[in-house]
Amino acid sequence: MAKLVQGLAVESGNLGHSAAAGMKYDVAEAEKLWLTQYGSAARAEKIASELDAVFRVKEVRDGREYLLRIGDNRAGIADLQVAVLDHIAASAPGLPVARVHKSSAASAVIPLPSGQDGRYAAFATTFLSGKPLAALRSLSQRNELFELLAKLDRSLDGFSHPGARRSLLWDVSRADQVALMTKAIPSAGLRNLADSALEDWRALAAPRLGALRRQVIHNDFNPSNILAAQDGAITGIIDFGDVIDAPLICDLATAIAYQEPQHGFDTLLATAVAAYGRDLPLLEEEIAILPILVRARAAMVVAITHWRAAQNPGNRAYLLRNAPLASRLLESATQRRGGAFASL
Repeated sequence: MAKLVQGLAVESGNLGHSAAAGMKYDVAEAEKLWLTQYGSAARAEKIASELDAVFRVKEVRDGREYLLRIGDNRAGIADLQVAVLDHIAASAPGLPVARVHKSSAASAVIPLPSGQDGRYAAFATTFLSGKPLAALRSLSQRNELFELLAKLDRSLDGFSHPGARRSLLWDVSRADQVALMTKAIPSAGLRNLADSALEDWRALAAPRLGALRRQVIHNDFNPSNILAAQDGAITGIIDFGDVIDAPLICDLATAIAYQEPQHGFDTLLATAVAAYGRDLPLLEEEIAILPILVRARAAMVVAITHWRAAQNPGNRAYLLRNAPLASRLLESATQRRGGAFASL
């Protein structure tokens, strides 16, 4: 596996440097940081996160709740997330997105002392109620999800930030980055599906991506990052840590790749295009490339998560939580590889 690591041409921060923040900062340090930087005693609860140290913070004084995120900020990723949230608050205040909460010194991003200059930084937002939307059971709810994504993408139209033009492992417009990682997939059948999806991406998508419209996108619009109330109503869009400047269609492809293809791959794509297009119509060339990108993103999920699980066996269950669904999607798409979907 060491040779596999050496062969990866990806930004180092994607392979675990930010994960060190999650191990470095505990609840006691989060509470101390909140008292010194935000001027209030609080109780913190750590939230599971693949990379950063994330805490739910409740102030003792008035019970107000916030989300505190600590991560590697050497590339300005915390600054980027804050800028995105502020832009959405101004351009689409009705979207269920958290608001940035500044420190007592009116700072949005707080550099933290560490042995490596400027490595870690913290920022806080309001806390959004609800639980992660683990599954979408009704067609109307699924429609709502894709419609919400279109509204989010529309709100980000025109936004720019130098930090968004970055190399990121979870970037389906650069899916070939994970080609070596498929060797970590234990099932030969699933490995072949992933390799085939990436081969189609190289042949059919890569030559066309440069001509597509692009902008800053969420890039991780999956049910774990969508909050919902008990009645299923969507209450929040969270985790802008994978925000990137990329072809717009990649945002929809990523969202689709985390959906159950219970009525078939074509039906899933048709549902997504119709719902998303009600607020943000897609161009023909974007629709044509969508099935290839969806399969590529699903291949990325199974490849990256199996690779990371091999590196971190103690966190295997969490890392592989999305792999079974991505596997089913790849299997469902085998007969429609690279082709148009008939129901559109």
